[in-house]
Amino acid sequence: MVVQVVHGSLDQTSFPVAVGHASGMPLRGGAEGWLDAHLHGRLSDRLLVGAYPEQEGAGSYIAAPGMSPPGVLVLGLGQGGEVTAEKVARAMTAATLDWAVTQADALTDTPLEPLELGVASALIGTNPLDGIPLEESVAALVDGVVAAEVLLGNSQRLRSLVRIARLELIERYLDRAQAAVRSLQRLSTGAAASSVVQLKPMKHLTRREGGQRGLPLGVYTSGAWWRLEIRAAEPEEDTPEGYRDLEVTSLGRRARADRLVHRVESATVDELVATAITSKERDEQLGNTLFELLLPGGLKPTLLSGDNVQIVVDPQTAAYPWEALSVEPPSTPGQHHLALRGGMLRQYAERDALGARFTVRRPTGSDVLVIANPPTGDTAPDLPGALKEGRAVVDVLRRSRPDHPDYQVHALLWEEGEAETIGLPALAGNYPFRGILNALYGYEYRIVHIAAHGSYNAEKPARSGILIGPDQYLTATTISEMPVVPEFVFLNCCHSGRVASAGWDAQNGAGHSHQLAASIARALLMIGVRAVVAAGWAVDDDDATAFATKLYSSLLDDGQAFGEAVTCARQAATRTNTWAAYQCYGDPGFRFRSLSTGNYT
Repeated sequence: MVVQVVHGSLDQTSFPVAVGHASGMPLRGGAEGWLDAHLHGRLSDRLLVGAYPEQEGAGSYIAAPGMSPPGVLVLGLGQGGEVTAEKVARAMTAATLDWAVTQADALTDTPLEPLELGVASALIGTNPLDGIPLEESVAALVDGVVAAEVLLGNSQRLRSLVRIARLELIERYLDRAQAAVRSLQRLSTGAAASSVVQLKPMKHLTRREGGQRGLPLGVYTSGAWWRLEIRAAEPEEDTPEGYRDLEVTSLGRRARADRLVHRVESATVDELVATAITSKERDEQLGNTLFELLLPGGLKPTLLSGDNVQIVVDPQTAAYPWEALSVEPPSTPGQHHLALRGGMLRQYAERDALGARFTVRRPTGSDVLVIANPPTGDTAPDLPGALKEGRAVVDVLRRSRPDHPDYQVHALLWEEGEAETIGLPALAGNYPFRGILNALYGYEYRIVHIAAHGSYNAEKPARSGILIGPDQYLTATTISEMPVVPEFVFLNCCHSGRVASAGWDAQNGAGHSHQLAASIARALLMIGVRAVVAAGWAVDDDDATAFATKLYSSLLDDGQAFGEAVTCARQAATRTNTWAAYQCYGDPGFRFRSLSTGNYT
């Protein structure tokens, strides 16, 4: 088997090209995104319909007859930021076998000699966010292809029809290509030593069109998300009272710290967070103070790059306002907020077995539900900002879109206690919580958007929820009983109208509103909601409307993935600190599904 390194573009080969894909990540940037665009969306088509290898070790061949390259081998690498050379090798074997068997099955006659096949590949896993050393990537790719050739020999029919005779490692940038040649010469792997396959690494670089000098970092990180896992550690015997240890793991860095333990004075931090989210005064320094208190010093330099980051949390660490962290004091010029310098999303570390829904029914229609400003009598103040947001969201969702059927909007909107219904029966009575519950369970909703009061019961968190009457709550448990799981849920229970009533705030846990957002979001994710946005503290009414409408227009009109749309929405709400209030959970690559084709727009 001849192995050579090519300095040139990925379309300068007659072989299918292998690229890697991390679970939940959008097809943006790097070799995968470039090939998808170059091959007119062949990759994203399969991703959108769920026929794309994402699980680690999976691999498949996607044909592109008459094009250059003539196909793609997609390697499933599992979770982004957790890519290893071993995962690359296993997936390369699977994808190469899929390609080889496809070619063998296409032959109508048995040739005198097996048909010699070739495979090409990008240097998978070597971008800074995956962090595999280039030499390990080269070895993994060679190992994977050699293993596929060995496995083909297990079938007498297949080994008489095809053999894998060539592997091309393609790199656009000269310094990396030259490094790959050196790595190939040093190659010494188990597969290379196989008595079945004789490896013939070429000593010189092959030059083709499209090669460039230099190494622009953005090409390798554009659209990529690295994961920062932050969990509350179990208390040790020597853990002082009033302190909490956080286990912090940076996933997807070349200089990665597998596990750092950082001790925080929980009472101080909790008081800072509670004060910040209930105060009417804007504290520009607080984000930097929390950054210094919550994260270990060894990790902080890696957060200065402005890369997209997904914070993996548990129920304890989800309560912290990670979106508000700032890497520098406000006196320093420039943009220092992590969630504005780059994208920031959240993800729960794992789904609990208790209460998790493993068989998920998805909506098949185009129904969406909007609830805004439900009346609560004398229990809580009216929220005109919630009504404004609800109407704006209805307008965005009802907007006609080319080649995209209109959403069927169902809405319950209240103005000073008077109900306006859209696509639902008229409501009777002053406190129509029954109508809200009937509406919630009456249709298969693709999107649910609620703007209302929220209440957090610190002593009985299960009794926390969205206020839909004087003493009636829409709890996480109630929402989780929806028979058909929405794709997307947006909860804004923190309109600034709350701040006007100090008595309401004190009695209903305004200082714990970030915990309400985290707990309801967790319940929704457990039942299978694909993306959740929940406000963690009181937001400015105008900025809340700007955030919501920009998020929906980015997702629906612009066809952006969730991670990119959230970043755009935050940047549209920077007049106040409202942008930082939203906890956004889900895969960066999530997109809304087209109602006409079933694909994700």
